[in-house]
Amino acid sequence: MLGHRPWTGGVALVSERFGEGRVLLAGDAVHLFTPTGGFGMNTGIDDVANLSWKLAAMVHRWGGANLLDSYELERKPVAVRNTIAARELAKRNGSIPTSPAMEEDTAEGEAARRQVGAHLSTFGEAFASIGLQLGVRYDGSPIIVADGAPPADNFARYTPSSAPGGRAPHIWLDERRGRGSSLYDRLGIGFTLLRLGGHAAGSAALEAAARRRGIPLDVLDHPSDAARDLYERDLVLIRPDQHVAWRGNRPPHDPDMLWSNLVGAT
Repeated sequence: MLGHRPWTGGVALVSERFGEGRVLLAGDAVHLFTPTGGFGMNTGIDDVANLSWKLAAMVHRWGGANLLDSYELERKPVAVRNTIAARELAKRNGSIPTSPAMEEDTAEGEAARRQVGAHLSTFGEAFASIGLQLGVRYDGSPIIVADGAPPADNFARYTPSSAPGGRAPHIWLDERRGRGSSLYDRLGIGFTLLRLGGHAAGSAALEAAARRRGIPLDVLDHPSDAARDLYERDLVLIRPDQHVAWRGNRPPHDPDMLWSNLVGAT
């Protein structure tokens, strides 16, 4: 049995388990949201993005024995974070200072409407919570190689960072800024190795180790200094779900050990 009772860590409604054995759950099956902010669908889609590449890795036999265990480890903290944010925003809906005078064409009614308008003007983060949506991180995950301090979590503000665990920061690859110009247009269906700044060290050993294991890996060179400055490293490995897994200025000393870590084989 999955023990699918809501986890009530203070204010969140999140399942105790996200799966067991051959049964895995995602979306509304593992987290309940108030509608405020519209976080439920995006959180569910992120669940699937996280889980689907891991399932594919197991089907194609390059995923390690512990890879599927990382699904709950990575996604449950995000579910708790997001449901708490939605609940806190929803609580504000019940604090709107309404009164019968609002409907009156009087000075008192005008004052009441101004008071409500001023209160509602503070609700912007419920509809522009880009930090909550794009700032999801998997810090502490066993399949992420930590390197550097991540930015502070802020529901209303997104700070791009290549610190492993977070979403790969967006960059434009040419001046057209059209279809095919975005980094996200060029990421592979498996892992993608970014080689940035035009002076990245050779990555042949890392690529060869991936081939031996059958791990799908695309290599993307981008000589822009601005991109190198944003990512802060010459080499960056991006997972199939577009989160940064590892970064460095030199290839790893033991590429096989790195891949073992990233695909849950350790």
